Amino acid sequence: MNSLWKLSRANAMLFPVHHSPFRRVLLLFVLLLGGFVSAVRAAAPTPTPTPTPGQLDTTFVPAPGTNDAVNVVIPQPDGKVVAAGRFTFANTVFRNRIARFNFDGSLDTSFDPGTGADGEITAAVLQSDGRIIVAGRFTSFNGFTHNGICRLNADGSVDQTFGLGNGINNAALALALQSDGRIIVGGQFSQIDLTQRFNLARLNNDGSVDLSFDPGNGPNGDVNAIIIQPDGRIVIGGTFIGYNGFARGGVARVLGNGVLDPSFDSGVGTGGNVFALELQHNGQIVLGGRFVQYSGINRTFIARIFGDGSLDFGFNPAPNDWVQSLAVEPDDRILVGGFFTDVNGVGRHGIARLNTNGSLDLIFDPGAGCVGSLTNDATQVRSIALQQFGRVLAGGVFTSYDNQLRDNIVRFFDGAAFFQNLSARAHVFTGERILIAGLIIEGTENKAVLIRGLGPTLASFGVPAPLANPTLSLYDHTGALIAANDNWKATQQTQIQATGLAPPNDFEAAILISLPPGAYTAFLQGKAMTTGIGLSEVYDVGPNVNAQPTNLSARAFVGTGGDVLIGGTIIGGNAASLQRVLVRALGPSLASAGIATPLANPTLSLRDANGNVIANNDNWKDSQQADIAATGKAPSNDLESAVLALLAPGNYTAIVAGKNATTGVALVEFYSLP
Repeated sequence: MNSLWKLSRANAMLFPVHHSPFRRVLLLFVLLLGGFVSAVRAAAPTPTPTPTPGQLDTTFVPAPGTNDAVNVVIPQPDGKVVAAGRFTFANTVFRNRIARFNFDGSLDTSFDPGTGADGEITAAVLQSDGRIIVAGRFTSFNGFTHNGICRLNADGSVDQTFGLGNGINNAALALALQSDGRIIVGGQFSQIDLTQRFNLARLNNDGSVDLSFDPGNGPNGDVNAIIIQPDGRIVIGGTFIGYNGFARGGVARVLGNGVLDPSFDSGVGTGGNVFALELQHNGQIVLGGRFVQYSGINRTFIARIFGDGSLDFGFNPAPNDWVQSLAVEPDDRILVGGFFTDVNGVGRHGIARLNTNGSLDLIFDPGAGCVGSLTNDATQVRSIALQQFGRVLAGGVFTSYDNQLRDNIVRFFDGAAFFQNLSARAHVFTGERILIAGLIIEGTENKAVLIRGLGPTLASFGVPAPLANPTLSLYDHTGALIAANDNWKATQQTQIQATGLAPPNDFEAAILISLPPGAYTAFLQGKAMTTGIGLSEVYDVGPNVNAQPTNLSARAFVGTGGDVLIGGTIIGGNAASLQRVLVRALGPSLASAGIATPLANPTLSLRDANGNVIANNDNWKDSQQADIAATGKAPSNDLESAVLALLAPGNYTAIVAGKNATTGVALVEFYSLP
C-alpha cells in the first residue's frame, strides 16, 4: 500500500488516502544555495542495523505454527497474517484450514472461523474492505454449504451476502481480484452454479456468475495461477495445453470478456504444469512450475516471457526441482519458493532470490533454508508474500528455517530498499501559506519520533531571510492538538539533548513524542505571524522495528528563486537494492480542497545527492504517461507533474517551482511503489 497526503481544506489537516510501509528515518537538510542543491546531514543516532537479506525474523514466532501444509499466506495492512491450507491446528489451537496470526506470530483469537472448511483451502485473496475470499476442495464452511468458494468477514465468520448457489462442481485452485471487485476463479471444474465454465470463470462481487465473461471451452486443463495485468488482461497458468481450441501450453492470456488474446502466443509453451505466475514492472511474466522446456528451449522449472508470449532467452536460473511460488520485489528481483535444493549449482533449500537477469542473488542468504517434511510430502514452499518493513512471509510444508523451528510458516527479512525520511524546506508565510507536513506511523507498537522546525540555523548555510522564530504544532488524524513547541529548551530539553539531535539554535522548535500507529500533521509557522524560510524534519529515534514512520508529504507556498518548495528523502537498504519511487508535484487539484491560491502549473526536478538532475517534468503526461497511469496514482490534473524512478540507496531532492516563475500553494509527495 502507498501513502498520499492531501489537504482537506485551507489551513486544515493533511489526511492519508493510501498507506505505505517505509522504515527508519534520518535527517536530510535540503538547501538551495546559489542555484544548486546541497545536502548536509546532521549528526544522528546510530540506526538499527539493517538485517541481512534472508535472515530469519525472530520477532515473528508462531508457537509452533500449523500441523499441516500452509498453501497461502496473506499479509494484512494492519500487520496481521492470514494463513490457509490443509492444517487443522494453528499454534495448537483448533483452526480448520484457515487462521490469522498477529504481527508477532501469536494466534489472533479475534478471527474465529468456527468449524472452518471441511476440505483443503488452496487459494485466498484479501479484499480492500478486509473480507477474505477462500477457495479450494471443500463443500462447507462452518456448517454452511459452500461448494469450493466462500467469503469470510474480517472476524472469520461466513459472509452470507456472498452466494454462489450450487457452487463449483470440483476444485477451485486459483483466485485473483480485479480492480472493480470482480473475482477471477481458476481450477479444475466444468460448472459454476450450473453454468458451464471449463476451469476458468469470473464472479460478480456478490458471488454470482458474471455472464459477460465467457471463455467458451476455455483451458483444457487445470488453472493453478492467475495474474491480472494493469490493462485488465488476465494471464493464467496451469496444466492445460490449449485454450478454446488454440494451442497454449501452460500459459495463456485472455481479454476482459474471457476471449483468448491473440497477441499473446505461447504456442506449446511449457506443455503444462505451471504453478506460479508473477508480473514484473516492465510487463514481463515469470512462470514457475514442473516443466523442463518452453517452446522447445530448455528451461527447468522457471522461465520468463515477454508480453507477446515469447521466451526471454537471457533468463535461465536453473533450479534443480519444482518451483511452486514467486514474488516480485519493488526492484524487480524475484523471490522463488518450491521443492528445489539448489539454484544453478548453489545450495538453496526451498527458498532463493534471483537478480533481474535471472542469476542467483548471493546477497540473499537463507542459510539452511526451509527444511523438514510432513506425511508423504517433501519440503515445499508453496506461498511467498511481501509484508511491511522489509519482511517476507513464506508458507508451505517444512519444520524449520535456517535450523530454527518454524512449522509451515515463517517470516524473514529481504533487505529491500526503503524510504528513511522526507524533510521539506519552503518560505513560511501565514494563513494557508504555512509549511504543513503529514506523517504516518504504521506497525503494532508506539514509535518515538523527534520533529524539528528550523529557521535561524539556515543562515549559516547561506539561506537568505530564514524564519527567525519557528513554532511547531502536532495534530492527530481528528485534528486534535497533541503537542506544541516554540523554543525547544522550554520543554523536554534533557530528553531532546539525549537524542543527539537538539536544534542548534535556542529559538528553533522540537517535539519528542511517542506516537501510536496513525496519521499526524505538523504545522511549521513563525511566532507572532513572522515569515521566512523554514525547514521541517522528522527523525525516528526509537529502536523498535515493529512500528515505523512512513512518509511525509509537504504543502507550502511556492515562490521564486530560493523560495521554491524543496522536499528531500533518504532511501536506505542494502546497497544492491533499488526502490521504485513516484514523486508528484500538485497545484491545480488543491483548489478543490479549498486552497485559494494554488500553484497553477507546477514543475518538478528530481536530483541526487550531488545535485545532478535525474529527471525533470512539467506536465506528467509529457513523459512516462503509461507507466505513471499504471501505478493508479497519476495526478488528477494534466498540468501537474510526476516522475517515476528506480532509485538506489542514497539522498535525493525534489524541487517544486512554478512554470514561468509563477507562484502559489503546492504539495510535494513521495510514494514507495511495489
